Amino acid sequence: MTTPTTPGAHTRSRHSADSHAADADNDPSGFPLLQAALFVAGCALLVLAAANLTHLAQWPDRWGQIPVFLGFFLLMSVAGRWFWTGADAILAKVIGNQ
Repeated sequence: MTTPTTPGAHTRSRHSADSHAADADNDPSGFPLLQAALFVAGCALLVLAAANLTHLAQWPDRWGQIPVFLGFFLLMSVAGRWFWTGADAILAKVIGNQ
């Protein structure tokens, strides 16, 4: 591992990398595009899951109870996480601009 030649050089480079990473998620207007896309994807997954709830009772007969439960749990967890990530970012942007 190499050490920086000037004191604080490592801190400056890490800070600039962090600020660049934060800018990569936002467009020039400051709207969180990635979070908005996650919000839309989460909503789509939640709607698709709700539309297929009538088939949920038939799937364990075909694929087994444990895989269906784990798959449905994983789908709902990811969809909920994406929905709330996007919703929180969008609400923070809307409330922050007032």
